[in-house]
This record gives sequence, C-alpha cells and structure tokens, in this order.
Amino acid sequence: MSILTKAIIQNSVIISAVESKDIVNRAIKIHNLSPVAAAALGRALTMAALMGKEFKNKEDYLTVTIDGGGPLGKITVCADGDGHVKGDVDNPVVETVVKPDGHLDVGMAVGCDGQLTVIKDIGLKQPYVGTSKLVSGEIASDFAYYYATSEQQPCGVTLGVGLNKKRCTSAGGVFVQVMPSCPDELLSQLETVMYAMDEMSYQFDGSTAEEVIMRFFGRFNPVITESSTVSYKCNCNKRKINRVVRSLGKSEADSIVAEMGQIEVCCHFCGKKYVYDQEAVNKLFGK
Repeated sequence: MSILTKAIIQNSVIISAVESKDIVNRAIKIHNLSPVAAAALGRALTMAALMGKEFKNKEDYLTVTIDGGGPLGKITVCADGDGHVKGDVDNPVVETVVKPDGHLDVGMAVGCDGQLTVIKDIGLKQPYVGTSKLVSGEIASDFAYYYATSEQQPCGVTLGVGLNKKRCTSAGGVFVQVMPSCPDELLSQLETVMYAMDEMSYQFDGSTAEEVIMRFFGRFNPVITESSTVSYKCNCNKRKINRVVRSLGKSEADSIVAEMGQIEVCCHFCGKKYVYDQEAVNKLFGK
C-alpha cells in the first residue's frame, strides 16, 4: 500500500510526498517493463499520484502524456481525485542504457524533443489543457518546467525509482508548491533543501512519506495536514469497451469475427482482455 502525505509550512508552502513502490511494481508486472521503462513510467505515475491529490473532488481526472521522441515512445499516465493512478508506455521493453555514473539514462530513453501535455477534467464545460516543452526527459524537471510555464506556479519536483533487476525496491516523490505569500528568505532556504534532495529513490527505502518530509523539512516545523492511500487501479469496464466495439459498426465487427473467430479488446493500462464472439456481437448491436 502506498501512502501520500501532505504538509504545510508557515501557511505559504505546501509539501506533498508519496512512497510509490507498490504502484511501480504493479506497473512492472502488468507491462513487463524493462528497467529504464520502469524508471520512466514509475516517475510519471508517482507524479500523477501527487497531482491527483490536488483535486477537490474524487471524480476529477487528469491525463498526462510525455512524448519526447525517444525510443521509449509516448508515456501516458492518468489519475483521479480518489488516489487511483494508471499508465502505459509505447515501448515497455526498450533497451536499457546506463550512464557512466551508473544511473539509468531515462532522459535518453524518453528524449527531450517534444512536449508534456496535461489534461484536467474537473467538471467544467471543457477540460483544461496545458502544455510545455520537455527540458530533459528525466521527468521531474519536465514537470517543474510545466508548472512554471503553463500554470505560472513556482514549485519543486523530485522523483526517484530504485530497481533491482526488474523489481522496484523503492520509489517516491516530493512536490513542493510555493504560494505568492511565501517570504523570500523561506523560499531561498527551501530551494537549498530541494537541491540537496538527491537520489530520491533511496530516501524512500524503508521510510514513509511523512518521514521523508520531516527529514528534509523538519526544521521548518511543517504541519501534517493529510495522509491517504494511493494505488494503481484501472477503471476500464465492459460498458466502456462495449462503446469501443460499437464504434466499429456492425458490418466491421462481423467481418472481424468471421476472419478471427472473435473480437478481442485488451486494455492498455491493466492488460484485461474483453472477448466478443458472434453471439456477443449480435447482442451488442441488438440483432
């Protein structure tokens, strides 16, 4: 079970932290991710969990795509206001490249010739859509740049995924949001702390989100305001897949069944398969 904790400092800084090992391991199992794909998707899922908890309503929903032109292809992650996240990547078995310092080269796999797009559906007539260019492909700095340029909100983002072969041993992230009322001196001190938050995956190895917050920000006397669970959960269901099959039209659906014996729809996010034989197709189209 992954736990997300939020705290506030001097009524001018909000800190959110999440320990996300279970989320990353679930994604690895579903998508059979290579190490570098696990690191990239894991970081994106961790950030999605942090962003989803900013929503006021459980039904609010966001979709983030990261498309940097690298061999990993496009990353897609989704989150709702109830603590559920899911995601996938175009090429889950992309070859893993290691930097000279021993770290996975996530930036190379993702690429930085592209953009990050955030779509927020918060019950308005039209969803909010924000975009920014990618600055590194390392995920954390790309989200920080997105907030600074698209939402005009200064923030700090640090994300990490620790792996042992194809299993996540530790993962987590910290999201620091600065309000306009934040004193300059406090802001300068927080920036120093954020620069020191290296090797984030190891910070969550055996530590809770609250412990990480207190380790780095304890001297600012943060007040814990919330702790809640987050998890990898897909919201696909038969009703939604029925709409997909109906969109084919009866003639095309019949043609696929005649050629393949059945229509098989596989959810990209959880791997669940939905199978339609001729009888199911006839029933779906009311014939």
